[in-house]
Amino acid sequence: MMPQEQYTHHRATMPSSEGPQVYKVGIYGWRKRCLYFFVLLLMILILVNLAMTIWILKVMNFTIGHATDWTFAC
Repeated sequence: MMPQEQYTHHRATMPSSEGPQVYKVGIYGWRKRCLYFFVLLLMILILVNLAMTIWILKVMNFTIGHATDWTFAC
């Protein structure tokens, strides 16, 4: 078979599509679930971190005007 005949044969058997092909782009299946889990975990960690920071600021009596009144005993 000649090389030109091979190309014409493949062109004839390929399905013709009138419109452009659409490829699915995205994350599907278990990868999507893991991504959502990690985003949720990160949001929970951020909220816990902020809550603990505010709690520490209240317990230690941090205020803008009295931040320099501390004394440390070594």
